[in-house]
Amino acid sequence: MGRGLTVALIVEDGTGLPNADSYLSVLAADAYHAAMGNGLAWQPLNTDEKEAALRRATQYLDTRYRWRGELLTPTQALAWPRTSAQWPVRRLQDATAELALRAAEQGGLYADEGPAAVKSETVGPISVTYADAQRGQVKFTIVDDLLVGLTMGGNRMSLRVERAS
Repeated sequence: MGRGLTVALIVEDGTGLPNADSYLSVLAADAYHAAMGNGLAWQPLNTDEKEAALRRATQYLDTRYRWRGELLTPTQALAWPRTSAQWPVRRLQDATAELALRAAEQGGLYADEGPAAVKSETVGPISVTYADAQRGQVKFTIVDDLLVGLTMGGNRMSLRVERAS
């Protein structure tokens, strides 16, 4: 997109649109954030900023999660709608709104991972070296929780426990 060029947001309507780029409209995101008390952060954004944030949120959802069910149509642009749930899926749309707010505030949702920062500390005869654990992708817990039941594991870690014989 060039400067000054605006591309209209195309919102999935449940038919598996081949050109959709968001799960949620600006109007629906406005209503969600007003109801959740996020209006002070969301409402000052202009329409282009809101649309860009909704696109980023949808892209994040489509690339970070493995969804239950199959695509509704082979030509649809987005990962939803699915055969496993009737459209609209409110929890998916709520997750889109939550991520859009974070995308607008942070300028994006993905954190590039660089090499770990190695730190050393010596106290007397004891020396410890460790890597900084505060790097990498941010975890959006509210989004993970909203998507429980819609994903095949998603960002959640599964652990199988078996009794040893």
